[in-house]
Amino acid sequence: MKYFVRYAILVTIPILFFFSCSKAQSKDHLSDLKEYKASEIVRMIEKGKPVTIVNAIIYDDLDLTTINEGVVSSPTQMTVFITQPLYFQSCVFLGKVSAYSRLSAKGKKSLMAKKVHFGGDVSFIDCDFRKEMVFDESVIDGNLNFTKTIFTDQASFNHILVQGTQCMFMGIQANSNFQIIYSTIRGDISFMDAHFTGTFSSSSLVAKDLVLNNVQAEKRMDLSEMLLSGILMFNYGKCAEEVAFAFSNYMGRVSVIETVFDGGVSFERSHFFGMVKLNHSIFSKGLDTKDAIFYEKPEMNDVEIKGNEQPIMIEVKQSETIKLNY
Repeated sequence: MKYFVRYAILVTIPILFFFSCSKAQSKDHLSDLKEYKASEIVRMIEKGKPVTIVNAIIYDDLDLTTINEGVVSSPTQMTVFITQPLYFQSCVFLGKVSAYSRLSAKGKKSLMAKKVHFGGDVSFIDCDFRKEMVFDESVIDGNLNFTKTIFTDQASFNHILVQGTQCMFMGIQANSNFQIIYSTIRGDISFMDAHFTGTFSSSSLVAKDLVLNNVQAEKRMDLSEMLLSGILMFNYGKCAEEVAFAFSNYMGRVSVIETVFDGGVSFERSHFFGMVKLNHSIFSKGLDTKDAIFYEKPEMNDVEIKGNEQPIMIEVKQSETIKLNY
């Protein structure tokens, strides 16, 4: 018995020491970072030289539309030009970060808005945004990279234009709603390994390849009305609620392999010009293919579809309609 008590004490002490060290390390994490005020970041950018900030904590709201007065680009909009590349890595932003704002007059919002035109690459890698991120209406002449970044609040990239070849959101953690609607990506866009706790929408997105492999989505995903000139990859994912691929045009291959859909899935009125592979996937609450047109017979090997009251009818262009008994 004495041996048992002595052994329990010896085992317990290292465990307690480990957890106490872990807590201390998490508390000290922010204290190890360099500190900047948002106004200091603005002054750096105003100098016109490339900005590189690593392992830092940024206080206050960072409004990139205040870099300069901007020029009038339309009757209702002004554009601020940031010509140099911006690079942030392992940074924590405690305030709101925005590249879009509405001008105010005497405390009231006006119809005049300000957006940002970035002349180079924009990178926020392995960063942590504690408040809202707004990049609406932005133009990025280079690449856009938010790899392994955490969005605690809403993230909005609506109506953006990315001229570079890559738009990267790989491995992001979005804890609130994430939107990238009515946006145009000249190259590819990737959300591989992303985890969405809130809703996700890429409605009306125009891009080449869209990669959503290994995605975990806890809320509704809206991928409707998209135009992809390349391929769509949605493999090895898990989606807890409805996913809409409806009213879209897929010019290249569509791959949905070994993905589990716990909510309904809709391909309604979409056009599939390339090969579609839905192999080894589970559709727990049905698959809607109403008025969808396939230009090649889709592959559906080892597919499990539940919840459809009627057999799935798939229209293959220039051939007979195929009846699938799932």
